[in-house]
Amino acid sequence: MIPVCAAIHDLSCYAKSSLTVVLPVLEVLGVETCPLPTALLSSQTDGFDSYYFRQTSDDMQQILASWEKLGLFFNAVYSGFLGSADQAQMVSSFIAHQRDKGQPLVLVDPVLGDDHELYGPMDDTHVSAMKRLIRQADIITPNTTEAALLLNRDFESSFDEAMLKKWCKALYLDSGAKVVITSVPLNGSTAVAAYDGQTLNLVPYEPIHVSYPGCGDLFSSILLGTLLDKHPFLTAVDEAVRYTSLAIERTKAAGFEIRHGVSPTLILGDLARISALSQQY
Repeated sequence: MIPVCAAIHDLSCYAKSSLTVVLPVLEVLGVETCPLPTALLSSQTDGFDSYYFRQTSDDMQQILASWEKLGLFFNAVYSGFLGSADQAQMVSSFIAHQRDKGQPLVLVDPVLGDDHELYGPMDDTHVSAMKRLIRQADIITPNTTEAALLLNRDFESSFDEAMLKKWCKALYLDSGAKVVITSVPLNGSTAVAAYDGQTLNLVPYEPIHVSYPGCGDLFSSILLGTLLDKHPFLTAVDEAVRYTSLAIERTKAAGFEIRHGVSPTLILGDLARISALSQQY
C-alpha cells in the first residue's frame, strides 16, 4: 500500500524551497503527497529584494475541515514553515484527529530561524507555539539555532559531544520525539546528530561551503520518505545526509544561482533507485 502524507509547508512560486522541494522528493520515494500550503509567496525569500507573501490560514482551516468531514486518514503528517501561532494550533488539532483514526508518523521541522537569529516573520509567539507543537511529533529536525530557541538556551558556535547529547536529551524530554539536529559544528567538523531517547549517533559529513535555500526541506523530506519506506531510523538519517550532500554538490556544479535554491531534480534518479531497490524485498 502506498503511504499518503499531508505536507504542511509554504508554497513559493519561484525558486526551490518548502513544497517545491518536498513534493518531488516524497513522490519519487513512493509517497502520495497531499500539500496543505501555509503561505503563498511569489518566490522564496532568501536573495530576493521584494516578494509577495500571503498567509493562507483561512484556506487551511477550510481544507482541514473538509478533510475531517471526509474522514481522510494520512499515514504521515509533515509540517514545516507555519505563518502564525494559530496555524500551529490548527496543525496540532489535525494531528490529534489523525491519531483518533490510526497511527500516522508525525515529523515536525520546527522552522524558526538560522545563523543565530529568527527568520524575519517570526517572533516569540511563534517560538512558544512551536514548543507546544513539537510535543505532538514523533521526530523533530531543528537546526542548532532552532534547537537553542526551543530550549531557551544561548546560541552556540561549536559543540562537543557531551554538550550535544545534553541538548538532544533535553529536546527529547520536552517533546517525546526522536531528535535530529542538523548542521552541527562539532569539534572542528560538521555533523548531523540523531537521538532516539537513549543513544546519540553522529553522522559527520564534509561541508560544502555554499548555502542554498531548501536544504533543510530536502533533508527532512528524504528522512521522512525513507522512514515511510520502512528503513531504520539511523539508516534513514544516513541516507538523508548522503543525498542532501549530493544534491548540494550537483547544484553547485550545475552553476545554479544560490537564491534559486538547492535542486532536488538533480538527485531524483538516485532517490528513485533507492525506492525501487527497497520494493524488491
